[in-house]
Amino acid sequence: MNKIEYNLLLIIAITNLIACVPNMDLNNPEEISIDTYYLNQEQLESAIIPAYQSLFGVCQGGYAVGAFNNLLAPGDDYDVTPLNTGVYQDTYNTPAYDGTILNAWKDHFSGVYAANLAIEKLNNFAGELQEDIKNRMLGEAYFLRGLHYMHLCMLFGETIPLYDHPVNDAKDYYKGNSQPGEIYQLITNDFLKASELLPLRSIMYQNADHIGRATKGAAQAYLARAYLYRPILEKGNIAEFVKAERILKEIIDSNEYSLVDNFRANSMGGEYENNPESLFEIQYSLGADFFEQSYSLRWQMIGLPSGTGNAWWNLAPNQRTFNEFEAGDPRKFMTLWCPEGAHYTELNGHIADWDYMYKMLPINIPLYGTRKYCPDYQMGNIANENNERLMRYADVLLMYAECLHEAGKDKLPINDPNGPKYWIQMIRSRANNIVPSEQPHLWYQHSPGTIPDVETFLASGIVINGIPMNNIKNLIVHERYVEFCGEYLRYFDLLRWGMADEKWLQSIKNLGWSEKAMYYPFPQQELNNNKNLQGNKMN
Repeated sequence: MNKIEYNLLLIIAITNLIACVPNMDLNNPEEISIDTYYLNQEQLESAIIPAYQSLFGVCQGGYAVGAFNNLLAPGDDYDVTPLNTGVYQDTYNTPAYDGTILNAWKDHFSGVYAANLAIEKLNNFAGELQEDIKNRMLGEAYFLRGLHYMHLCMLFGETIPLYDHPVNDAKDYYKGNSQPGEIYQLITNDFLKASELLPLRSIMYQNADHIGRATKGAAQAYLARAYLYRPILEKGNIAEFVKAERILKEIIDSNEYSLVDNFRANSMGGEYENNPESLFEIQYSLGADFFEQSYSLRWQMIGLPSGTGNAWWNLAPNQRTFNEFEAGDPRKFMTLWCPEGAHYTELNGHIADWDYMYKMLPINIPLYGTRKYCPDYQMGNIANENNERLMRYADVLLMYAECLHEAGKDKLPINDPNGPKYWIQMIRSRANNIVPSEQPHLWYQHSPGTIPDVETFLASGIVINGIPMNNIKNLIVHERYVEFCGEYLRYFDLLRWGMADEKWLQSIKNLGWSEKAMYYPFPQQELNNNKNLQGNKMN
């Protein structure tokens, strides 16, 4: 699953457009169609691939381009730079005609349609197919449908239309709004089915061609995330921490995953991709032909500050983010382009430090660059094939710590795995690791980080961005901020916490957020085409 095949794009195009094709009395028996194509295992495998492709986004609404604005810009950790004109996502007033949200709608629903087609063809297949192979493919399809619907619900709310089977006619295509709870139920059911059908990572990866595909652990982790995201996915309802705790414990006890020693390895390409910490990532590949590649413009759009390496610098970590990192935390310099941080080599061989980067900025503003996922040297191609990690084991551990906190286990000692301190400390201990592969001038290349252990930190009296680090919840919030900075989680963490305690919404309220703006409006083009569908409060 490393390349986009042209015929697979045709398959998903057929899936999307089938409702527009009139019923005909005459059929060409030699013409490839949905009804005549899926006749063997190879062709059934091909039905799943477009649902993977839709994650990076054929319409540029996925993680290749659109996710940067849709998922990062609304948070309190990134700012849209003055160079990125025409972006509304950070204003909490995105218009329904905005192209970025339209493309996200198209791409994620394309993924839903592809997954539905795969599920139908696999369930109805009458030929010979080993049960474990069929279960694996069905598991992938259910996982991907749940994942696309989770994104759609996070972006647009739970009244989006529900498609649980392929579109066959206009009645199927022009769906009305779903009812409260329906989308959340579909998402959790799909992840649950996937977790029962998919093999463990160690079994899936025995076939080199399957490296990067969804596994049991990925489905379990997303099921747990969905339980925690319930206040977003089914607004007005509380997170299901007890259910999430049980699932997360199963992942931990499986011994399928571990934290890698080098924090930065989680955003590097090549041998570092699909590493033991990765539960699911988007597989990027640069090909000679357009239809043989999938890629991200991440480093070009949100990497280097403008003026260095011809970067665009559309979104940038802000002062709040810079301040969130503790003194002595190497993650700051592996995440940001910033003072005393890493150097960057331009195409002409010039080595740029932060002073140079800041001097080259066309404007004087307190913003930084995103080193995470960005190479340390300029490439001739603006595209990036470093896989995007969407679910890491570090997230599993911090979600588990959060569940243990909610279960009232904060007082258990740091060496007790039944309490949250134990799992938070695992994350902090890794952060202090020496990283011999780093640039030699960076101090943690030869000396360990100096952030204190959990007990010491809680007793320190330290206040970061106005939040005292004197209780477990505040420490979890802090750790998630710095560990996953730039990984699309911060805004949605604030939303889910804020639905239970409004204080966590204050930082985005200060930026203009209101509860009305919790979701983007339904694209106006979709409302124009589908008269059965009503928009949300933002329309």
